Amino acid sequence: MSPAPPAKPGTAHIRDRLLDGAVEAAADVGLSRLSMGDAARRAGLSRQTLYRHFPTRDALVSEAVSREVLDLARQVNDARVGIEDPVRALEVSLAAALRAARNHPLLDRLLRTEPEALLPLVTTEGGPVLRMVRVIVDEVLGEHASLPEGARRRRLGDVVSRLLISYATTVPDESPEVIAAGVTDLLVPQPN
Repeated sequence: MSPAPPAKPGTAHIRDRLLDGAVEAAADVGLSRLSMGDAARRAGLSRQTLYRHFPTRDALVSEAVSREVLDLARQVNDARVGIEDPVRALEVSLAAALRAARNHPLLDRLLRTEPEALLPLVTTEGGPVLRMVRVIVDEVLGEHASLPEGARRRRLGDVVSRLLISYATTVPDESPEVIAAGVTDLLVPQPN
């Protein structure tokens, strides 16, 4: 009896390889110079395979950015696990998000060489980054009953999301922890 042929990689695995290839290529050459061929080559797959999964460059970029934001969200969620105090959870979440953004090779490349490529992704209301950051922030705020309710919480979520994106894309000299503590204190003042 001959051994069974090796299993074909699943669709999810192939998509991940293609997205990894796109992120790796974009971190090297930037988004504006990212080609479908380069992404496929970096993934070790054919262009035909790439086009089967992502019919356009925009679809590839959008999904790659969305996946990277979800990974940053996972890092933020992991950082605040077990923290009961809502203000401390917000502070830890902000610091984790800023650290993750500072250490991301694609974001670093884009900030240095083509910040204009980030604008549609991070500043527009329907852009994937602002939308996903808002979901994360709303989740952090929603877990704690002591934080503001209703419209005030929505405004707080919007402000925190936009501040977080601003601090991530215009990196100040202070550490993420110092910025997170300052922003948290401004947004949710503690009694003396």
